[in-house]
Amino acid sequence: MTNWVRRLTIVWLTMLSFQVWSATSEPLNVCVGDGSPWPPYTYWQGETRQQKADTLKGYATDLVLSALERNDITYQLVFMPWARVQHELARESGRCDLTWDVSYKPERAQYSRLTTPLYSISLGYLYIGDPTTSAQPTLPISGPVCGVNGYNYAGFGDNPTPRFEANTLQQALRMLEAGRCRFLASEIEPVLGGIRLGLYQFSRDLAYISLPNPKAFHAQVSRYAPQANDLVVLINTYIASAAERGEIEKLRQHYFQTGAL
Repeated sequence: MTNWVRRLTIVWLTMLSFQVWSATSEPLNVCVGDGSPWPPYTYWQGETRQQKADTLKGYATDLVLSALERNDITYQLVFMPWARVQHELARESGRCDLTWDVSYKPERAQYSRLTTPLYSISLGYLYIGDPTTSAQPTLPISGPVCGVNGYNYAGFGDNPTPRFEANTLQQALRMLEAGRCRFLASEIEPVLGGIRLGLYQFSRDLAYISLPNPKAFHAQVSRYAPQANDLVVLINTYIASAAERGEIEKLRQHYFQTGAL
């Protein structure tokens, strides 16, 4: 049997097993960290669970949920703070089977499986200042740094990581605006996109310094989820086929190039 036939057979068996499972099992618990929108990858409008579910969208959201829907996998959306999502994924009887917008951490690998990357974005430090001026801080930075509880700062390497942590990005932005820290360590695009969309409130000029290496984000499946390994294979297979069909490029154009932000 040639390699490509073997791979095709594995994919077909995986899809068949999921069709059998989805017809007899409870819906997957798909969890969304609702403390901080993550545009253009995952965001919503409103405060209630129903409002969030009805308006949930974004590049990564559309990609992952399409992978489930195209394979007739039923799911239910569960909204909770991000740190709680990770706690539930790590529990054998937890409330979460799947989430996304996740970066690699060794401890996460102990209780979950990650798909191939959905996207990569820039890490850096946001600070109050006019981005058009030449007098800007440079690396290595000096001064207190804010961050968000439960976020992964391993990608900052030897650069300063948060001394003060808030529960949400909005709270961290308030700390920056109030002068409680000089820098906010974060992924750059979701913060700037959230401010443009009005999902985050910040009244000052905001500039940033980017780190040289981008950070990859994945979908994350709890090792305790039904057929966890098969689910990872199914999502990976869908991502590859969506790229071949041009669907991923269409998503990029919609969320990054047509003013969706």
